[in-house]
Amino acid sequence: MRTHIISLRLLSAFSLFVLLALAACGSQTSTSSVTSSSTLAPKVVAPITDVYGTAVAVPKTAPQRIVSLSASTSEILAALNLQDKIVGVDSFTNYPASLTSVKKISDAMGNYNVEQIVALKPDLVVSDNGLTKSVDSQLSKLGIIVADLPGANLDQAEVQILSLGELTHTQATAQKVVGQMKEQISSIEKQVQGTAAPKVLLEVDDSTPGKPYVFGGGSFGDDLLQDAAANNIFHSNTENGGFPQVADEAVIAANPQYIILTEDPKYGGDPNLVYKRNAWKGIAAVVAHHVYHVNTDLLQRPTPRLAEGLRCIAQIVHPDKFSGPLPSYCS
Repeated sequence: MRTHIISLRLLSAFSLFVLLALAACGSQTSTSSVTSSSTLAPKVVAPITDVYGTAVAVPKTAPQRIVSLSASTSEILAALNLQDKIVGVDSFTNYPASLTSVKKISDAMGNYNVEQIVALKPDLVVSDNGLTKSVDSQLSKLGIIVADLPGANLDQAEVQILSLGELTHTQATAQKVVGQMKEQISSIEKQVQGTAAPKVLLEVDDSTPGKPYVFGGGSFGDDLLQDAAANNIFHSNTENGGFPQVADEAVIAANPQYIILTEDPKYGGDPNLVYKRNAWKGIAAVVAHHVYHVNTDLLQRPTPRLAEGLRCIAQIVHPDKFSGPLPSYCS
């Protein structure tokens, strides 16, 4: 795997997703009539449960020293206006820009420095999707509150935001963030409602030639495609918690009309490289030059910016429903 955020995410997450993905993320039958997966009322958070099924105690007072082990949780904390409480972040945290100067507690290979984390004296450590299982365990044994929250699909991403709001005593802000996210999603759904749903491949990673990783059923990418009135060609494949590795033959047989890449272009998410995949030359999307790349951070992190990722997908597959060029944040 390539040494950047999604490859490290896949490397550590795929084996965990098989065991940890919730049963509620199972597949649904794709049809050309797409049903909304969002409502405007933010979900109420019950007792907070982490990705391992363990209850997480809410600190009695608002945490003042927070360490984030993933770029996703860093973004969410920033959306909750907690930048000044974050004392450590992983090496891939890059949004918002103000967090790039915060102490890094991991390297580019995804190795975390537990001693360094402890030295920062955090009163809360957060992560997502079991990506930091070993670190979580070590820190928990030292008596540090660790919240590694599920976020494999869109519903879980929203609950994750609300849960972090509870844990950081910023419930009102979290409710507002999720409410705005749902409003954005609902607005886009209405714009594409009633349109024919084209077949789409949403690719995660092509680090193994001929066997790309894709967004399958039970993933937030699959949810976004449904909300964008598009049919995910791997909707019925829920392997690896919704992030299956598939063969070229499966892609060719499904014959997608659009191919959307989410990997960083410098690591392979370049449409020009797709046109050079000899086995894919007859695929409808390739023939029609309907191969696109969307900002990796928008579509590979379960954060409030998933709503922006949805806008990008919806406009790519239904350009007649939107005016003007793709928003600049899409690239």
